[in-house]
Amino acid sequence: MDQRRERNAESPEPLTQSGKISRRAMVVGTGATAAVAAVLPLSNLAYAQASNPKQDMVAFLLLSEALTGVNRQTLAPEFSADANEILNSDPGIDPINVKNTYFDWINAHDAPSSFAKLLQIAKDSRKSLGDIIPKVNGGDDATKFLARSIVLLWYLGSWYEPADLKANASPGTRHAISSKVVSAKAYTQGLVWEIAGTHPMGYSNLQFGYWSRYPGDPNGLNGNPLPLFSPSKS
Repeated sequence: MDQRRERNAESPEPLTQSGKISRRAMVVGTGATAAVAAVLPLSNLAYAQASNPKQDMVAFLLLSEALTGVNRQTLAPEFSADANEILNSDPGIDPINVKNTYFDWINAHDAPSSFAKLLQIAKDSRKSLGDIIPKVNGGDDATKFLARSIVLLWYLGSWYEPADLKANASPGTRHAISSKVVSAKAYTQGLVWEIAGTHPMGYSNLQFGYWSRYPGDPNGLNGNPLPLFSPSKS
């Protein structure tokens, strides 16, 4: 599996030339922060205060399972379910951990309110994942097209702007939709490769000579057929 390192965060620049903050600057900054908070939507503030990172990640996995049709254990191999409350489950940390890459990317590149709505839908439907897609389709356009972007992210490892997907959803002239590969590991971990029984160009973790056998050849590794992709059973 690809275990390439993530980019290191750059060191922050000094706040002032001397690297210190004056009392006056602190007072002015505090006042500005209060002013911004005063005009922010109350719903966003409430979500930020009530947010539980661990439960949000579990909700993201439940949402992703419903949207992609792929079992959460495939999306997060180290996922450990809580028998009493699924939201209290441990999402786990695996060598690739692509789920965190996707979660952080969505948070950074889309409106937090839309992502928060999707996570809340997953939390509310945690005992009946089949209800997630109808609820998503019944939501606003921002929520619906973000959901489509998430599906493409899991399958292709690339980000498609929800606004671009919306612009091409109506009948009429179609335009090319640009996309961005999220990271090297996202490229190699796209679900499309597992489903197709192949691997991305320039990368493979299969045994040397695998290309000489069919995917279902009984003469696979140790005499066993090569494993087939296992979709969600729920």
